[in-house]
Amino acid sequence: MTASSMLRRRLPARLTWPSVAREIGLTNARVQKVRPTALGIEIHLKLTSPTTAAHLDWLVDELAVAYSAARIRVRRNLDRADLVSIQVDFTRSLGFRRLPDFSHPVGLPLDPRRPFELGVDDDGLGVSGRFYGHHILIGGIPGSGKSNALRVFLAHLAASRNVALYGIDPKRVELALWRERFSGLVLGNDAAETTELLTDLHRQVDERTRFLTDAGSAFLPPTQQFPWTVLVVDEWAEVAAGGTTKERSQADDLVRRYVSLGRAVGCTVILCTQRPMSDVIDVGTRTLLNDRFALRCGDRYQAEAILSAGTFQPSDLVGTGVGRALWSDGGPARAFQFFEVSDDLVVKLTCSGYRPALDGEHLP
Repeated sequence: MTASSMLRRRLPARLTWPSVAREIGLTNARVQKVRPTALGIEIHLKLTSPTTAAHLDWLVDELAVAYSAARIRVRRNLDRADLVSIQVDFTRSLGFRRLPDFSHPVGLPLDPRRPFELGVDDDGLGVSGRFYGHHILIGGIPGSGKSNALRVFLAHLAASRNVALYGIDPKRVELALWRERFSGLVLGNDAAETTELLTDLHRQVDERTRFLTDAGSAFLPPTQQFPWTVLVVDEWAEVAAGGTTKERSQADDLVRRYVSLGRAVGCTVILCTQRPMSDVIDVGTRTLLNDRFALRCGDRYQAEAILSAGTFQPSDLVGTGVGRALWSDGGPARAFQFFEVSDDLVVKLTCSGYRPALDGEHLP
């Protein structure tokens, strides 16, 4: 780090911006406001012609060198083209923070329709959301923190009442830790077992649809009779991979139909993949997935396969830290860091006895 760049990190951005702008050949950009962020600083600029936000996109590398930053992110104002902000990040991630204790004080299972605490944003503020009736997609390359992101959702679901979990884990790793909490679980890529589980879930969807028709209702809240049923698939690309081409195609079709028909009757899915590519994440199924979480990706095409084009800045996901994700619910994506879920918390939740009893079954 040069002496001048060290000075820039110490001085207010209002003082350093004019010299930085001269060095990189950026004119007609005036500082309006500067605020600190958890990762660095955010500089709000007002642009005048001929300078545009596109010029800033071309100069992000020069800006990063000038400020000795880990990353520069350009954010456009959705209402005015002449207003833009530059996020100067001196670190790429806040790092893992342990999932807060959200359990009920007397150990009772929680309302599944409550907000789920997911992590913290770049300002260190909590990020949460309500997911009952929502399909979820989690994708990222190996080592990006996908398994931990899945654990965050499983932790909230496992601690909730009237939630039935079903899983398909071709890799036999992540979901095996939660075995005691699942009402149905396929470990491995056996086509027959996978098809049997998916067929049973379709039976549940049909039963609930008939119930709503007879009741003259369009909404089914989670109850003991009809719990919120969540199918968790830990590697979408490997579902029924041990079977023939026909058997794999049948399993893929059953997943697509479940996603299409289940949401209205409280049957949802969490699909995870470490191969975020268009041949794995088909567009037809993706459009039905309400919430999409993209962790670190190899390139923008992988990120687009998860989030769809136009919802994010490509620089947000390339080379980011473990556990940092972009979350899109159909609109512009927001960045945050997933909480960390430890093995001891998994053991605590899987031994809690929250799993709904099946027909003829009595839980302790």
